[in-house]
Amino acid sequence: MASRKQKKVAYLITRSGTRELIEGCLLTTVSTGHHGARVVAMHFAEDGVNHLVRGSAAAGKIARAMREQGVKVLACECSLKGRGLEKLILPGVRIGHFADFYKAAGAADHIVAL
Repeated sequence: MASRKQKKVAYLITRSGTRELIEGCLLTTVSTGHHGARVVAMHFAEDGVNHLVRGSAAAGKIARAMREQGVKVLACECSLKGRGLEKLILPGVRIGHFADFYKAAGAADHIVAL
C-alpha cells in the first residue's frame, strides 16, 4: 500500500490565553515533529505574539520547531509594537504583515486560525 503524502499546514495564532491548546498541544507536537501534518509557517498576531517572548516555555518550543522542523515563524509588526514586545522576541522570527504570511504559507494545503 502506498503511503499518503503528508498534508502541509500553516497557523495564524491570535490568542495567548489558550496555553493548554497552543503551548501544550500545538507547540509540543510541532516542535517534536509529531504533529501529523507538516507545519510550514506560523504567524503570531494580536495577543498571540506573547508566545514569542524569549525565555517562555512556548518560545522554547517555537525555537525548537524553527530549528529542527524548519517552521517559518512570523510576528505581526503592529501587534508587537502595540504591546512593546519588538525587542523581546525570539531571534530568527520574521516581523511582517499578512502578505509575508501568505508568502511563507504558500506551500500549505490548509491555513488554520487559532
